[in-house]
Amino acid sequence: MMSASSPNPVPPELSAGLVVYQPCSTTPLDEANSRLLHGNYDEARIAFNDLAKADPTVAPQCTIGLATSHVLVGEIAKAKTLLADGVKAHPKNADLLAARADLLHFTGDWDDAEKDADAAIAINQNQVLARYTKARLLRDRGKVDEAKDAFRWAVRYYNQADKLTPEELVYVSECAAEYARWVRNSKQFAFILNEVIKDATKQDATYWPAEQFAGMLLLEKYNRPDAIDAFDAVLKINPKAADAMVGKALAALVKFDLKDADAYAEQALKQNPKHVGALRVKADILLTAGDFPAAEKVLLDAKQVSPKDSATLGRLAGVYVLQKKTAEFDAIVKEVNAFDSKPGEFYYELGTILEDRKQYTKAEEYYKKSYELRPVLSAPRTGLGMLYLRLGNEKEGRVLLDEAFKADPFNIRVSNSRKVLAHLDNYKTVETAHYTLRYDEKTDALLGEWMADFLEETHAELKQQFQFEPEGKFVIEIFNSHEMFSGRTVGLPDLHTIGACTGRVVAMASPKAKGLAKPFNWGRVMRHELTHIFNLAQTDYQCPHWITEGLAVVNEKMSRPPMWSQILRDRYESKTLLNLDTIMMGFVRPKGPDEWTLAYCQSQLYVEYLVVTHGPESVGKMLTEFKKSASTASAIKNACGVDQATFEKGYQEYVTKVVKAMSAPTSTGNEEKPKTVDELIEAGKKDPKDDDSAAKLAEAYLRRGKVADAKKLADGILERDPNHAGGCVVKAKLLARAGDEDEANAMLQKALKAKPDDPRLLAAVGKLLVEQKKYEEAARLLEKGREVAPLDGDWLEQLARIYKETKDNDKLIPILSTMVSQDPDDLPARTTLAKLCLEAKKYAEAEQHARDALMIDVANLPAKDVLIEALNQRGKKAEAEKIKKRYEKVTAVDE
Repeated sequence: MMSASSPNPVPPELSAGLVVYQPCSTTPLDEANSRLLHGNYDEARIAFNDLAKADPTVAPQCTIGLATSHVLVGEIAKAKTLLADGVKAHPKNADLLAARADLLHFTGDWDDAEKDADAAIAINQNQVLARYTKARLLRDRGKVDEAKDAFRWAVRYYNQADKLTPEELVYVSECAAEYARWVRNSKQFAFILNEVIKDATKQDATYWPAEQFAGMLLLEKYNRPDAIDAFDAVLKINPKAADAMVGKALAALVKFDLKDADAYAEQALKQNPKHVGALRVKADILLTAGDFPAAEKVLLDAKQVSPKDSATLGRLAGVYVLQKKTAEFDAIVKEVNAFDSKPGEFYYELGTILEDRKQYTKAEEYYKKSYELRPVLSAPRTGLGMLYLRLGNEKEGRVLLDEAFKADPFNIRVSNSRKVLAHLDNYKTVETAHYTLRYDEKTDALLGEWMADFLEETHAELKQQFQFEPEGKFVIEIFNSHEMFSGRTVGLPDLHTIGACTGRVVAMASPKAKGLAKPFNWGRVMRHELTHIFNLAQTDYQCPHWITEGLAVVNEKMSRPPMWSQILRDRYESKTLLNLDTIMMGFVRPKGPDEWTLAYCQSQLYVEYLVVTHGPESVGKMLTEFKKSASTASAIKNACGVDQATFEKGYQEYVTKVVKAMSAPTSTGNEEKPKTVDELIEAGKKDPKDDDSAAKLAEAYLRRGKVADAKKLADGILERDPNHAGGCVVKAKLLARAGDEDEANAMLQKALKAKPDDPRLLAAVGKLLVEQKKYEEAARLLEKGREVAPLDGDWLEQLARIYKETKDNDKLIPILSTMVSQDPDDLPARTTLAKLCLEAKKYAEAEQHARDALMIDVANLPAKDVLIEALNQRGKKAEAEKIKKRYEKVTAVDE
């Protein structure tokens, strides 16, 4: 779906008219500029200062270079002073005037910027930067018609010029791109990238602003791969280029990779603490995390640097709306209207912020206002079209996106969304009481039949649970391709999930969708997403992430996965659990994949604690408080009658009980991540008696075939502690390799006798006994290991193997039941379990496990047969007949 390159037609408006030349970079000024472009700012300043003294004729260019070196690191005041002194010394130098006009536009000193731009143009009517600044001033003041002509000037100038410098080519490109957006001449974008910008880089391969412009234009069209290549090219030239770092941060935001976005923004701010783009990225991340006060502070910092920047002001207005700061919102609107008579871009940014926070009604209002004020802008129409898709209003959304595509066919997000809509045209639509269900009848006819019933059953459960029912119908779309699911959700092809809720639409990839590695439990996913629909509707889209995710996980009706428990235990032991003030960052900016998992785990535990301590009704009370825009602290106080600190204290006690129930951790299971071989070697050097690290290193050596090294370490460990579990396990493996299984067995048995509760020894001896088919003794040891350290061994898998071999179904059934409760996608275990329960005449359990198997693969005929038989045995003959006919009908359609 995503194009990797741009087409290159030559549009009539902008044609090739320049003579490309190769400058000789041998003059002292060229050398100083080269240092500047490569990020050697201190060296460049010395060179510019020395050159200005040695050759007064290039003093203006040196002043511009010096000012630029300070702007690039955020020293705006110094740059202003340098340019003011330069203009005072050379009042008729158009380049100096243009440079100062550009900076004054950025700092919001528009009257002075206009004077400088006009003065520069009067001296040199072809001063491109001055023309570009003049056009931006007209645009930003709302003088759209005059601005359009001003931007077009650069296009005409390009067509008649004999030659332009790389710098001029970039300014021409900026003007041409803006003009192309306004007149819907999308072909210009390809020409700008493939001709004008390439000419700039041909002339000077080190002039990175050309690549930076290309990257931002590509990113505007959601062409992430090519945009990132451009930003990487910038950083190869100038590793200190904050602009490129911000570009990569924005590219990460497109993929919702907030961790990388934050890292790139931080890197940019280290280079330039006042980089407005980097500050906005930080604010966007904080907004996603729901930390509105912190986002407000960052945006105010950005506003102080560039007071009239519409992207900053629109975000700030959005923060005021989200915090219900009416007076502040009114003040900033008044401020914007004072300098911009048609603030369309301001209202577009405001709409975008509110849409991202699911304030859809207000977002729609401001998108419309943006378009009404500035019909030349295509972004508000695109935003409105995408918003309608989120809301399930695909008819109106299609019209707007078709218009947007005509204006700009290179916008990948728009193009992908239109492809998804065309794809959906071939889907079957089924109306239930509360849902409009769409699916591909060719691939998912059975799933569609099951889903229609499942939606209504789950709807009734959630209505009862929350004592609330959302108004209207909701759209459920099941896609036969993961790429199409991703395109439906974000307009891009690489969303790393399988289900998503946008408020009134749930999109899900089919378990058999193209692009998925294996099928999954669609019932679990759909219950999760339907919970979001209820929670978002009940709170007017204002519930915090932790409570809706916690409720959604609870409604998956699964036991906590062992991996979750391991992470919870480890973080509890290290005293690094999240709390209600930090948990959102675990979702949006986790320090690693474990923290993301921890956020879900703790959210579930918060909901469990809320219900256990304050009763089931407390959930509804909390949601009602959030609808009133209450903070988490006030919601807890009003719903539970305690302050947040007391609530958190009780939660910590609850988690302590949960962790203690897992049993104490072993020395093999409480590290946040395994040490590398090098780290283990270093640990041995620091403490030669660290037998645990030595045993792990011996294991690593054994896996790599370094038998002698493994033996040396194991022997050393056992000299110090003959019954050391890790050392005995490695030594036993070495003995078994050498064919001496009896001695290996004797060593492990001796160590186990000395340390009967060590899970490593229990696991090792148990597995050895399994291999020797001594199943009864193996089962006894493995059951004990499971009891002693349930998280630190593959006890269930080994026990299931034993009970299958011994055909001990009475013991196998509970083992498999535990396994499937922890793994929602284990189809073979569920199918086996359903058959075993049917044979044991446990019909209710057989029904449940067969249903669960069909929620992974509706075409699993053994599970279907078990389900029908179990239903008949339970007297549910009508339901059994309905399911039987369902499969007959679908089979007939397939034939």
